[in-house]
Amino acid sequence: MASIIRLFSFLMALIMAFFGTGASVLGSTDKTPVEVTRRDYVFDRDKLLIGAYCMNTGVSNHMEMFEWFRDAGLEFFVQTGGGDLTDDVLSFCDENGIGIIAQGTGYNKSLTNPCVWGINYRDEPSALQFEEVAAGVAAEFERDATRLPYVNLFPMYANSEQLGETADDVFGANDLTTVDSLNSDSIRYRKHVSDYLGTFDLDILSVDIYPLHWNAETHKQEASYDKWLRNLDILSEACRENNIDYWVITQAAGLADGGMKYCDTERDQRWQNYVTLAFGPKAIIYACYYTGWWDGDSHLISDAGERTDTYYAVQQANKELAAFADVYGNYAHKGAYITNKARAAGANLQLVGVKDEDKPRIETVDPLLIGVFDEKDGDGNAYVFTNMYEEFKDKSASFKVTFEGASEITLYRMGEETVINGDTMTLLLAPGEGVFVTVR
Repeated sequence: MASIIRLFSFLMALIMAFFGTGASVLGSTDKTPVEVTRRDYVFDRDKLLIGAYCMNTGVSNHMEMFEWFRDAGLEFFVQTGGGDLTDDVLSFCDENGIGIIAQGTGYNKSLTNPCVWGINYRDEPSALQFEEVAAGVAAEFERDATRLPYVNLFPMYANSEQLGETADDVFGANDLTTVDSLNSDSIRYRKHVSDYLGTFDLDILSVDIYPLHWNAETHKQEASYDKWLRNLDILSEACRENNIDYWVITQAAGLADGGMKYCDTERDQRWQNYVTLAFGPKAIIYACYYTGWWDGDSHLISDAGERTDTYYAVQQANKELAAFADVYGNYAHKGAYITNKARAAGANLQLVGVKDEDKPRIETVDPLLIGVFDEKDGDGNAYVFTNMYEEFKDKSASFKVTFEGASEITLYRMGEETVINGDTMTLLLAPGEGVFVTVR
């Protein structure tokens, strides 16, 4: 019987690879998701937040680092890599509206300062550690329910030992007719996320995903991580279905000899941002600002303490995000889908998708990633449209979209806002380009 089920699964997966949807996280293990408590943190949750990962505050010119941080359009940082939170740092951050997710010692001494958003509690725990970490998170909330005990999860390319999960069949039979049933990465990861949901009373979920690669010898860009979109999708569904805010750490650095591309162009940052936005995150966090695990000259601030090309690329990308960051917070995510999937980057696996009635009418022969949103307090909608050709192919994507019943379209593109009267819009997206659109 088991062999028959596997044969059926294989045949159906071949069909569903192009016509089906991704399997749900829900039911991937026998754990029931915790009903999370929505908390009133010291920071604003009603807009898109823009932050950075890795800030070493123990350098001699650290105050200049913070001025550059503010000037880059960054709003908060996750403290790592050593250094204390001095009175000068706390005062500057408080006066300039910069939030800090602090390391343990800095957190303990500065709990009364409103610029301290929380504690950098645990990075990438295994499922075998979930119970212990969740207990620690609960204890932190007992101490101060307005500060976030920040936990960041592994991406889907983590191995079984890191995730604490095997690729055995998932609980039940919820994925027998999807391509996910043949993919060990997806099975293992959905189990990991399901176990997380069943353990943590934590209303913010974070992950780091680094999708851009190059040849370690030639530094010629190669295909992006082939499950990039599905990784974002799995966590997006988990957050959407459980009233959890979704935070994503993106790639803003590289490894010259390790196959990870230096992300030092506006296109690198813009593409990642709009791909990520299609899945409804409440925060985008760049890794890394200063110090970290990447090559020292690839961070926003180099090991020599200088602003890099990556810094200026992020600065421009943030100007574009800031144009609609407040408006974005007025919409709730419904899901994402792809057009012309066979030509799309990072789309090896199917997404959960959205219902046909939630899709606008699109005419295109090009690969697009489309994020769909509903207005929270109204009957409007919003969309993210992203060119999903591999960035290095230098191919534009053209499309015509019609929003049935609409009278006004607002297009946010390259930091500019344009109002279009009517229900139809035609766009040509440059390589790596994306746009945010609201519709009434």
